[in-house]
Amino acid sequence: MRIVSFVLAALVILVTALVVAPAQWAAGYVRSAMHGRLELAEAAGTLWNGSAVVVLASPAETGGSRASLPERLSWRLSPWALLAGQIDLALTHPSALAQPLMINAGVTGRTITLGPTSVRLPASLLVGLGAPWNTVRPGGILTASWDRLVVEPGRWRGRISGEWQYATSALTPVSPMGHYRVQTNGIWPGTQLELLTISGPLELKGNGTINEGGRLRFTGRAQAMAGTDPGVKAQLTGLISLLGRRDGEGSLLNFGG
Repeated sequence: MRIVSFVLAALVILVTALVVAPAQWAAGYVRSAMHGRLELAEAAGTLWNGSAVVVLASPAETGGSRASLPERLSWRLSPWALLAGQIDLALTHPSALAQPLMINAGVTGRTITLGPTSVRLPASLLVGLGAPWNTVRPGGILTASWDRLVVEPGRWRGRISGEWQYATSALTPVSPMGHYRVQTNGIWPGTQLELLTISGPLELKGNGTINEGGRLRFTGRAQAMAGTDPGVKAQLTGLISLLGRRDGEGSLLNFGG
């Protein structure tokens, strides 16, 4: 009887611990999995229903920059789905997510499905990634949208489009300097992407690929848009020169070799 009572008491303690498991557990897991580049600061609540401030942090050797997302990210993890061998996670954020992001996966994590949503972030958040963003110091709004993403070992499927609206940079007084869009063919590896300018005095355009190793190869061009005021064009000259090798009045963009 004593052994049975001990086992029952241990089970009660274990279940209670899991039910009230602190949100810091989730924060610790994220920090470890992302090698400190992404953190959940000021975590509150439980593992199953909690919230935290999202922080991007660059390594100390690159300057140790940090930038946080305004307002708190909230999550809800279903313990009942977990008992059935599934991860059922919902993320919400008042300004960054147009609608809750639903994430579904098996406990092995081999196939992860991300439901449709649009992510909207301040471009200044990129400063937390370190170089070259802490030099460029971008401003404006970044958005990424998708209908459905399926991530499997070594590949993913789902068309993603991204935009940079009201783009600014500390390297030029021109504000805004443009509105840009990146489109993909919806697969990886073998991702093909296209950069184009929607509007603005600074024209950025080009094409690229992302290979199996995740390496980006991109070629393009930066130049003042045709018909841009000469004064504005002069204010863009320094930034254009820093973006790539000069080629006439523009510069050639070449990333990844």
